[in-house]
Amino acid sequence: MRAFLDSLAVLSFLGTVLLLFAFAAMLNMVRELQAKLLRAQAAVPAAPTVRAVDRFGSDDGAPTFVLVVSEHCPNCRDRAHRLAAVAGPDLSWHAVLLASAERCAEWVADSQVLPVIDAALVGTVAVGATPTLVKYSADGREEWRRVVGSDDDLDALLAVDSAERLSA
Repeated sequence: MRAFLDSLAVLSFLGTVLLLFAFAAMLNMVRELQAKLLRAQAAVPAAPTVRAVDRFGSDDGAPTFVLVVSEHCPNCRDRAHRLAAVAGPDLSWHAVLLASAERCAEWVADSQVLPVIDAALVGTVAVGATPTLVKYSADGREEWRRVVGSDDDLDALLAVDSAERLSA
């Protein structure tokens, strides 16, 4: 009986060793597939970096800042109020609030900010988080986009752009 148990122990040990070799081979195959996938992704051309929205172009040569917001976001509401406070007719840019809910237009009522309520356009602009500030050139081409976390962020983004325009 002892010899039988010893044989079972040896066979189970050999089985474990064989399973380790099988797992190592399988892991090697997975790594090869991952490497092929990474090479394939690198070979695919990147999406165009310049997006254009004709609606955000301007005839006077001034850029347009679009604040993309969502209805149930308190941070979005605060940034919209701040944009409404700083936007004015004497500035060298246009301000737009882009949202999919009518309620968001109330946030910039009685200001120089143009509310655009268009769910399809929000999908076209396709921001990853709200609130996001997107700058469009006079011909409607996107120049950059940034998530705006605070009023200071918004002020800094608008001030940096104004400083760039003055130095140009």
